[in-house]
Amino acid sequence: MRVFNQRRYDDSFKQGALELLARTDRTMHAVATDLGIERSTLLNWYKKAEMAKKGKLPQSKRKPSSEAMVIPDPQSDKERIAQLERENAALKKKNEELEMDRAILKKAAAFFAKESE
Repeated sequence: MRVFNQRRYDDSFKQGALELLARTDRTMHAVATDLGIERSTLLNWYKKAEMAKKGKLPQSKRKPSSEAMVIPDPQSDKERIAQLERENAALKKKNEELEMDRAILKKAAAFFAKESE
């Protein structure tokens, strides 16, 4: 007989998971895996948030509007492009730093190899 422990997640964790899902272009499965939860759990939270957003939750399950999980509207295309360009520039800078570090380490390894002979 299998016993399942049902985990309880607080609303802030659920809200954060839904915001992560909304602001990235990753799949629901990828987000759920990264958070260590089941995809079906995240899917249920998403559906409930959508229903709350549309006002279709039954009265007994409806939370006050201040506590309702609402997925923010996706960024506009211009904002998203600007964000991606900033990230791209930061990654290029980091790549240059890593290449420089690698070159220094290569020279140091060659120096120490020559010195040990």
